[in-house]
Amino acid sequence: MSVITRLLDQLEFVLRLVIIIVYIAIVVIVTFQVLNRFWLHWPIIWLSDLAIICFIWLGFLTAGLAVRQDGHFRLSLALDLFGESWGRRLLELLTVAIMLAVFGLLLATGYEMAQRGLREISPGLQVRMTWAYASIPVAAIPAILFALEVGLKELTGAATHKRKLTTELGDTPKDKL
Repeated sequence: MSVITRLLDQLEFVLRLVIIIVYIAIVVIVTFQVLNRFWLHWPIIWLSDLAIICFIWLGFLTAGLAVRQDGHFRLSLALDLFGESWGRRLLELLTVAIMLAVFGLLLATGYEMAQRGLREISPGLQVRMTWAYASIPVAAIPAILFALEVGLKELTGAATHKRKLTTELGDTPKDKL
């Protein structure tokens, strides 16, 4: 196992931990909002803004994790038609190139949005919208790193070996979800 793979494994662990924390926060906040609406009747306006910001972070952070876990959108039928030929590897590399372009665009435009968010205030929470917009470039960085890893594995043939192992064992990435 290379040093880069170990570092990306640690990054994935931290990303999973943050996603779990944000998910638990969403569950607690939304549950409290429902209870508050029907029984407590406390006027807490800022909770909905906090839930929305958590949802934004959750959505973008899970995109990078999906890249690492082979859970991103691909046309599996077309890939399966090629088997393990050079055509499949070419399509996989094209997928990686598209992911890199999309996440690179998210990194650049997300950074600009986060800067613009310094001038905007969320109405309920009364914080700068940078807290929400920063999720875009922050989440794009691990997604780019994971996409580069997937591309390198595809170029070196390690991904083909992994696909053969999972096919032989009957364990596909979809089964892990």
